[in-house]
Amino acid sequence: MKMDYVVLEASYEVGNKYGGIHTVLTSKSARMMERITEFYEIGPYYEKKAKTEFEEKNVPENLHKIFVEMEKEYGTKCHYGNWVAAEKSPRCILIDPEGMRKKINEIKKELWDYYKIDSMKADDWFNEPVVWGKALGILIEKIEKHKVFGNKRIVAHFHEYLSGTGLLHLKQVKSKVKTVFTTHATMLGRTIAESKKQDLYELIEKGFKEKQSASDELAYSYGVQAKHLLEKASANNADVFTSVSNAVAKEAEFILGKKCDLVLPNGLDMQKFPIMEDLSILHRQYRNRIRHFVEAYFYPYYYFDIKKTMFYFIAGRHEFHNKGIDVFIDALGNLNKQLKKEKNEKIIVALIWIAEETTARNLAVMENMVIHQTVEDLLERELPKIKTKLFRNLMEGNKMEENLFEKDFLMDSKKMTIKLKNKKDFNPPLSAFETTENEIVKAIKRNNLLNREEDKIKVIYYPTYLSTADGLIGLNYYEAIIGAHYGAFPSYYEPWGYTPLETAALGVPTLTTDLGGYGQFIQENLGDKAKGSIEVLQRKGKIYQEEVQGMTKAMHEIYSMTKHERMEKKIKAKEYSNLADWKNLIENYIKAYEK
Repeated sequence: MKMDYVVLEASYEVGNKYGGIHTVLTSKSARMMERITEFYEIGPYYEKKAKTEFEEKNVPENLHKIFVEMEKEYGTKCHYGNWVAAEKSPRCILIDPEGMRKKINEIKKELWDYYKIDSMKADDWFNEPVVWGKALGILIEKIEKHKVFGNKRIVAHFHEYLSGTGLLHLKQVKSKVKTVFTTHATMLGRTIAESKKQDLYELIEKGFKEKQSASDELAYSYGVQAKHLLEKASANNADVFTSVSNAVAKEAEFILGKKCDLVLPNGLDMQKFPIMEDLSILHRQYRNRIRHFVEAYFYPYYYFDIKKTMFYFIAGRHEFHNKGIDVFIDALGNLNKQLKKEKNEKIIVALIWIAEETTARNLAVMENMVIHQTVEDLLERELPKIKTKLFRNLMEGNKMEENLFEKDFLMDSKKMTIKLKNKKDFNPPLSAFETTENEIVKAIKRNNLLNREEDKIKVIYYPTYLSTADGLIGLNYYEAIIGAHYGAFPSYYEPWGYTPLETAALGVPTLTTDLGGYGQFIQENLGDKAKGSIEVLQRKGKIYQEEVQGMTKAMHEIYSMTKHERMEKKIKAKEYSNLADWKNLIENYIKAYEK
């Protein structure tokens, strides 16, 4: 049943992809349009990104007057159209607050006067969204004032501190528009977690035990006071305050001093994911592409049986501690030692898909790719000739090896052999790209994961976004996941966890943790039933070495399974992922709007 009111959903990631909220909004939009009569997405206008995400259209009559006023009074241009990056391309307004940027100090003064938000030392990640947020608030105020939607009730839904100024403006002018504010992760909580100066979860537990919230001084000590205070004011002034998981709800209550009214778990539109039968076919296709790349990467140095090789991966933002990259690499080091002792033939290639700024592809890897392709081309050209000679030798009763190869082929083969011999004294590189000696590279070396021939764990650090046109693996992110055997995400700080959910939805066994929102969601709904399919690593109350041992054990269990056992886990992972289908979870949003 459609709800007969207006929802204006605002986020800095509408038409402006840079993080996980983009996935939340784009994946649920079709379900929102099914349930809400008048639904609009509102975001910032950046021309370059708008070209790929936004289809501009003529401004409808009911909005035209307001858009003219916004430009005339505030130098703010509003663009109307459809957000084509989102499912079913919802109606969308993108705001370019160009003329308001010169008023940044006035806006900051208002934030101090009304809400005691100290933004004197704020950076551009505060200043730019604050200006946009102010324009957003004014736009919604005008929509209400001019009765654009008649007498229909309006709910404005704001995501994260980045849109918070819009919510606070509506409260400041005593607007009748009802507001929902969602925090996906607290600014201070994320900062504390990544700094490793304090244990975030011990702080939270202590706060609950002593019935005390975090002090604002804590935000000052970490230098995030402006964002924290804006986030806190937004949460405390919203009509309905929500978070994306029970993990964030508890964190927000401690950090922001406000209990969440509702939890809105993140989901995916599972209709958009292939069914298991198709995934089985796609797995073979994309696995073979990964195999081709791995052969080119390692075979110039030494040989191993690619058919007895498994592909594990980790992916996400470069947050070494928060995303559990440290646990993953240390566990790989442990597992390498263990597998050497066991003397099993199977190899694991660990792919680290953590994007960062890179200079160029590794020249040694590119040369290896060329050598690999040249050998393949040589053989492809020669095979028909060999087939003809084999047939003739058989028919004439000659020796099988007699004149089997052309002289040109033998000469070319000899040149290739000389090239390959020059590489036998070296180990394959650790990264497919030129990279700095960052904490990931240091952790790989510290664990002696040096890609030696005797190592059972081979590592490929791939510090760029996967693309079909990258000239290396040649697959996009979802295709690469389908081609892999296991995805590990042992996060310390993970408000929700789209990466393990996406991996499971693509029929690949995965791992998350009991500190993350998705891990807790799985525990609450399935308990231990999902073990091995969507594994929940115990990190709560554990010391670091116990966490690494748990990760090692989980990876070894997948390694030790038969193909039949792994297939069962793949099927179950796919089945359990449906718990987070927007078809079911969208009801939580409707409850928030009804409230």
